[in-house]
Amino acid sequence: MTSRLVTVLEHITPTQNGDDATLAALKTRLILDSLRAQFIVAPRRLREMCSFMLHEMTIGLRPTQDGVPASTLRMLPSYVYKRDAGNANGIYYALDLGGTNFRVIRMLVRGGRMVQSLSEKFTIPKSEMSGDADSLFGFIARSVRQFMVNKDVQGDNDVQNNQTKALPLGFTFSFPVKQTGISSGELISWTKGFTAKGVEGHDVVKLLQHAFQKQGVNMNVVALCNDTVGTLITRYFDDATTEMGVILGTGSNACYWEKARNITKDADIVAFAQRHDSADGHTSEMVINMEFGNFDSTHVSVLPRTQFDDAIDQASPNRGAQRFEKMISGMYLGEISRQVLLYLASMGVLPASFGSSDRLAKAYSFHSKDNGLISADRTPGLMDTRQLLEEHYGVRVEDERARYIVREVCTLVIHRAAQLSGMAIAATLLKTGRQDNATVAVDGSVFEKTPGFRAVMQRTIQGLVGRGGADVRLTLTRDGSGFGAAFIAALASQGA
Repeated sequence: MTSRLVTVLEHITPTQNGDDATLAALKTRLILDSLRAQFIVAPRRLREMCSFMLHEMTIGLRPTQDGVPASTLRMLPSYVYKRDAGNANGIYYALDLGGTNFRVIRMLVRGGRMVQSLSEKFTIPKSEMSGDADSLFGFIARSVRQFMVNKDVQGDNDVQNNQTKALPLGFTFSFPVKQTGISSGELISWTKGFTAKGVEGHDVVKLLQHAFQKQGVNMNVVALCNDTVGTLITRYFDDATTEMGVILGTGSNACYWEKARNITKDADIVAFAQRHDSADGHTSEMVINMEFGNFDSTHVSVLPRTQFDDAIDQASPNRGAQRFEKMISGMYLGEISRQVLLYLASMGVLPASFGSSDRLAKAYSFHSKDNGLISADRTPGLMDTRQLLEEHYGVRVEDERARYIVREVCTLVIHRAAQLSGMAIAATLLKTGRQDNATVAVDGSVFEKTPGFRAVMQRTIQGLVGRGGADVRLTLTRDGSGFGAAFIAALASQGA
């Protein structure tokens, strides 16, 4: 909305009598039309974003050069190469460490299919979280050993030629890591309340492997991964046409299969491709972790930012970063709606009770879940919305028309998030050239639980890649951080 229009609208005070009522209605219509124009992304704008993301993806795969602006997409190699999932057989373990709780998973695979799984959750004591590397990883290793006892699977280490066979394990470590190989990565910095000394700047796989050896646990950590890559691989074991893994929850990210020869930022990967690509058409592929939440954050050249997005970014601890994620992920959708609702109240479009609500005055107090519930309300007079606003936020909305405006605000915010998510998927599939037959594995509460989100994503993708015969399937894929790590271990165990 232009500053001149805002100034004009601020000087129109809504009343209910005569010409003033007409002016008030005009003001309301102008404000709502402006919001619709800002939040509904036109097809041309979507195509511009799609083209720019393709550019950023290509630049992000190349070596950094002086004088060439760096891509806003990190495009991180995962070192997970594509192999025939049907060749995977045996027992694989996974360790899923994402916070104070972690899971140990044992999975039996036959012909690329999981035929049995066992799992158990463990809680890390605060003393281990704040101790040192030996105590933390020692506790984890002891927990794995205890899991094998509890599940009575100590016999997994088959004796062959008087030697025990180390069991392959995939390690999901959901902290900032600089990964240098399929089974190596240094912790950049602790988050989520962890402060254990001697871990930052060290290879977490080596620390875990050393702890296994000290505790007599015969495990071989063959893969280090994150939940996005795990989501892709989990679905890939069921469906070989799976091209992408996407997380749309509290946070957001995506990964996809890229031709190894295109990843020129890593000479070792290119050399691998030169050794394994063949004249008969075989092309080596690796999963690339896009970290797409930061897309177009440097200059915001194509993203449809609004005054509300700018306010959220300015108040965030990572100002100027993750601008794309701040428009599509569950952490921010409720906050965008809250700011729009307060703005409408300040302009006299919504009742003053919104602006005077102590609960709504607090940042991030409007939950993304409620955002979805209101957008999906089809009760007569939107009585469910009336009840939700009163019970959750202390706002009584007697005016039925005002409730419809609240629903439209929530719908606009969700609709834009779904459009942008669909655009990112379309751009990635256009990069791979496989949009005519592709499964996209998606996990996360925004995708799973927000009414209408998937349908808008699907329409957006079809509009951007929809030549005759285009077939893109969005498939809910849960637990990539757990089972995905074991499946990645299965792929990694097939060798180079």
